[in-house]
Amino acid sequence: MLFEFGVLFLSLLNLTAVWLVYDYPSQFFWIMGIFALVLLVGVKAIAGKFRFFVLPFFLTLGAVLLLPLIDSPAESKTFIVLSSGVFYLAVLGSYRLRQYDRDKTAKAMINLATFAALFCWFASSYGWYLNIALSIWIIMLIFAVVAFFVSYQSFLVNQLALNRHQRIIYSVFLAYLMAGTIWMQNFWPFGYLTTGVIVLIIYYCAWDLIRDYFLGNLTVKKIIFNSFFLAGSATLILLSTRWYPAI
Repeated sequence: MLFEFGVLFLSLLNLTAVWLVYDYPSQFFWIMGIFALVLLVGVKAIAGKFRFFVLPFFLTLGAVLLLPLIDSPAESKTFIVLSSGVFYLAVLGSYRLRQYDRDKTAKAMINLATFAALFCWFASSYGWYLNIALSIWIIMLIFAVVAFFVSYQSFLVNQLALNRHQRIIYSVFLAYLMAGTIWMQNFWPFGYLTTGVIVLIIYYCAWDLIRDYFLGNLTVKKIIFNSFFLAGSATLILLSTRWYPAI
């Protein structure tokens, strides 16, 4: 099932909220506060559990934070529509898991939305850091907090053989990894989009190895593939992107 009216309605509200923030940035807190309350109630009604609120909320807030960094109005509006489409997948995946908790398509939808949300946060946080001279420790904290909550939710959705204590430990590990990664990339001469992509690739490789290990699918071949994927994709991106003066 790819259509559900409640999911579509909530996604249209998401589109409206993000668009309103784009047009009226001074009303950010009012718009996002009201939308967060509506989203909390809507997700509970659609997915049956409040924990499914985390991903669509972080996705929406990440998209809103990334919008001011996009120069072209046309690109901004296209991004709003695309982010709402990903939001739809996140909520639809939650709805489908309520119907059947082993739905692999639903898990794939949520995983896609997870990486989209993380990219929005990674890119926007670093972009704001470059533009308003925030302390690197604040950015590291933001990366860590977002990575922790999104990772914890992801481990639950993917039904890994982890107890609550283990989920916290591995979520903290990924949070620490992201904080350390952005500290290191702070010394690199690249823009916020390149930085966001590189951090996301590192996150994905670590997350994928953890997932495969607890699903019983981890092999030496998989570890080697992820290592080459990380090195190859990062090198390709860094060699093809514009270098900026160190700040």
